[in-house]
Amino acid sequence: MNRHTLPARTLAGLFPKLYPDDKKLPKRILFVSAHFESKLSTGFEISSSANPTMFYDYSGFPAGTYPVKYPAKGDPALPQQVKNSLEENNIKAELVDRGFDHGVFVPMLLIRPQADIPIVSMSINSHLDNKMHFDVGRAISSFRDEDTLIFCSGQSTHNLRGVRDLSHPIVDWAVTFQDWIDDTFTSKSTLTYDQRAERTIKWQEAPGARLAHPTRDHFIPFVVAAGAGMDEKNPGAESFFGNGMAESGH
Repeated sequence: MNRHTLPARTLAGLFPKLYPDDKKLPKRILFVSAHFESKLSTGFEISSSANPTMFYDYSGFPAGTYPVKYPAKGDPALPQQVKNSLEENNIKAELVDRGFDHGVFVPMLLIRPQADIPIVSMSINSHLDNKMHFDVGRAISSFRDEDTLIFCSGQSTHNLRGVRDLSHPIVDWAVTFQDWIDDTFTSKSTLTYDQRAERTIKWQEAPGARLAHPTRDHFIPFVVAAGAGMDEKNPGAESFFGNGMAESGH
């Protein structure tokens, strides 16, 4: 893992910015990963593992990427609470035993290398539409008031074939889509909540969206995050660029 890139350095500085001097750290993290795809055709999965193992959901990488460990614990109560909340909102859910995929352990190794905050992973479901994922976010939003950080891990653009030379500056379609994200979600946005919600659900109609995301999986967590947190009157956002694609955190 290259810890010196701009995205890596930005992630490493996230907790010191949100929780200076480690004060008021979240008691747990509910983590929605683009790499955790539900096996349910019409519902979502939540990991109830007490001691999550590493799920190396990649191949062909250097040998040093496989001994990577992130020994955070699970949370004994949160999985069932999340399941209950989803079901109360007519969203099917199931508890499963699943480890941390690289959508979890890679950012968390940078964000909180101490691995001292319990993490519960939750799936996406590419069979279900954007409205359903937005509703999932709304269904879990109340956990934010219970010292739970809702962390949604994906990427603002994800088209590896569309960026042939990673040494080149950011490509035009990535800039176009990132601009749409900023205009929709950041503090400079003048849109109402309802307008933001509609744009989020219809994000595939946004300029550059089809090139930015040939498949939906890496933007679906963004939709969940919007449902969970977009009621804020003054949303904060940071955007950082590199290697031909746009990446941002909101």
